[in-house]
Amino acid sequence: MSTIDQAAPAADTPKSVPGHVIYRRVLAERTSYALAAAGIAVGPQLDDSVLSYLASGGLAAGTIAWLYAKTKDPDQGLDVITRAQRSIPFLTAAGTYLANLITPGFNWWEVLAPAAWAGLMGWMAPLTRSAGLVLELTEHQEQLADGGPREPVTYEEFLAAKWAHATGGETRLVSVQPYRADRPDFEAVIVAQAGKAVPNYTETQLAAAFDFPLGTVALRPVQGSGPGRMRVVARPTTEDTERAAEGLRGLWETAVCRPGGAAPGVQLVDYRAEAHRIVLLVASPAGKEIRLPHTAICSAFGIDDPSRLVIETDGIRMGVVSVYKTNPLMKVRKATVEDLTMDSKGRITIGICHDGKPARMRLWDPSQGALRGITAGVTGAGKSVLQNLILAAEKRSGVVSWVGDVQGGMSLPEAEGRVDWFAKGPVETLIMLTVAHAVMKYRERISNEMGRGDFALGKPWPLINITLDEINRLLSHPDEDMRKLAAYLIADIQKTGRKVGIGIRLAVQSLHLKDLGDDDAIRQQGKVGALFLMRTASSSTKEMGLDGIAPTGFQMENIPARIYENGQIEALFSGKDDEDGESTAGMAYMFLDGRAKFMRTFFAQKVDGVYPDLIELYGEDPVTGLTDGEAKVAAGAAELYTLRHSNPFADCDTLAQAFGGAKKSAGASAQSEQSDTDGDDDGGGEAAALFDAPFGAPFGAEAEPGEEPGLQDQIYTLLADGPMSLKDLREALPGFQPSSVSNACTQLKAKGLAKPVKRGVWQRDN
Repeated sequence: MSTIDQAAPAADTPKSVPGHVIYRRVLAERTSYALAAAGIAVGPQLDDSVLSYLASGGLAAGTIAWLYAKTKDPDQGLDVITRAQRSIPFLTAAGTYLANLITPGFNWWEVLAPAAWAGLMGWMAPLTRSAGLVLELTEHQEQLADGGPREPVTYEEFLAAKWAHATGGETRLVSVQPYRADRPDFEAVIVAQAGKAVPNYTETQLAAAFDFPLGTVALRPVQGSGPGRMRVVARPTTEDTERAAEGLRGLWETAVCRPGGAAPGVQLVDYRAEAHRIVLLVASPAGKEIRLPHTAICSAFGIDDPSRLVIETDGIRMGVVSVYKTNPLMKVRKATVEDLTMDSKGRITIGICHDGKPARMRLWDPSQGALRGITAGVTGAGKSVLQNLILAAEKRSGVVSWVGDVQGGMSLPEAEGRVDWFAKGPVETLIMLTVAHAVMKYRERISNEMGRGDFALGKPWPLINITLDEINRLLSHPDEDMRKLAAYLIADIQKTGRKVGIGIRLAVQSLHLKDLGDDDAIRQQGKVGALFLMRTASSSTKEMGLDGIAPTGFQMENIPARIYENGQIEALFSGKDDEDGESTAGMAYMFLDGRAKFMRTFFAQKVDGVYPDLIELYGEDPVTGLTDGEAKVAAGAAELYTLRHSNPFADCDTLAQAFGGAKKSAGASAQSEQSDTDGDDDGGGEAAALFDAPFGAPFGAEAEPGEEPGLQDQIYTLLADGPMSLKDLREALPGFQPSSVSNACTQLKAKGLAKPVKRGVWQRDN
């Protein structure tokens, strides 16, 4: 038998083979053409000897002879056309090879011709076609070819066939929609014959029709249709949340959207069941604003933990209602360095949203500059953890962080020594704001000279973010001058600091105007940036925070102090202690870019009054400070900035206590000369001298009739009897803070009226 006969065995009758056999043969044939084409192109360039001519010519001549012989022998079982089909690749390959051999040198077509030959032969696949292979049919396909019964080939068709077989064809199962591809659960519509109603099938009949467990198949009416159409819901394996979703659809129709319900007219458009959450897509009627009262919907669904139901709207007519088995934020993880690393858009991750997405906020906005913000929440709501997360992120991102802890350093002790300026108490916080205002004016002046109207990070200044914790204590301070000055400085920085890279955040317990210096601008400007509403003590604080920024139709319920896995009412009924619940510290509604997000900050464990996890997140790198030019801003600001780590006025509640004199007008200005200090001086003397004229009466001034002498005068009088220790001086002056007595002694030294005998002991210097 010839080579050609071996390549493709003769077959008088078609041979049935599976589809993959035909595919493999065609692939092998096309691969051989590609390899042969490479040989046809390269071979003539490497060897043009007589043997090459004889081999290629012999192949062509042998093929022609074979074809001629086969046409003379009809007993072979193949007609002339089939034999010619087999000879095509051999004759054309030999002809192309001979043409390349005969042509002297190298021509471009000597490569193109073999490639074209391989492409044509691959498309024709003449050897496989001439083999007489036929695709083998399956048993099912043979039945269809013979006109036999057609078996269902999809799950939907299978269910429809089972229903028809079980009911005898009196109704049809249409619009079958499986819930998940890997489970048998589905929803469909049963259609009766024209003019007839769907029979009242029992649960047993429905379960038997699909061979599902009893009680897992139920009939429901089709909204807008008569008794001739019914909806069948089959859930033999899906989770409880999906069964609950079906129940919620019914609850929505009967208790929410009906007239007199929780949200009349708001229709349930679609819903989705997840492992621990059911998501409802709802919409108000066209032309109506969406209104979704949180408490009323919780009541309709029988939810006693309002944090298990989260409402979000587009502010027009669409909304998403998320219903959770348990509070989705009951447990959250700890923060990582990656979370607190600022991205190119100025964002960091500070927690987790209710739907599992990261809760992100901006340290600054590349398109707007520095940002403002307010965090409102009662003690224990989680403000300190949130502020520490932000401050740690700022330190790692090269931001200059200034912190005013009006509670004397007790609110954010983790930040002390880890930010550029940690001011303790109302006086130091006011001094820090004064310096910040001076730096802002300096940046404004330089920006005007440069012709710039915005802020670029690091060009030429770093971003400064000021965090003021428990600022209500300063803005509602009984000292009118301090209160007014603080309100002015904060409001002015809020209004104009953005364009020069100075942002300011307030952490408060109350948003009432009386607690914000009677300045509505402070509240309104703070809400322009990031607003965090945590657990608050009154509904008025919540409403003040939402006013002007909450999306239309949004309603927020106050976050409870504790949440319980099985609900608060069950805990009360079972007699559990309050401590058995989970604290909601860190839960908040975050308002950014016109959207409200229910979230919780990352978890942090307090140990011995501090958060070691948060301290670790600050890292060991040095903090970022002001540039040299900024540190020399104004006559008084430079000296105050150099004293920022000494906390000279941490125990002072008023400027009178800090600087020992009767307060003068806040608009007065003067400056005292600095003097060197010894080991007993804590740095307060220089700062006190700077503020002696603006806020304190000059030493030696006569007191008005009936007015008590200033602190310096009283100390100077006490020292007339000889040296006295600071301890004795403080005991003799119980009406003043201990640090104020120490500062007054330093001021007396600067004026040449007193000097330290030894550490902690003072006498007159005369």
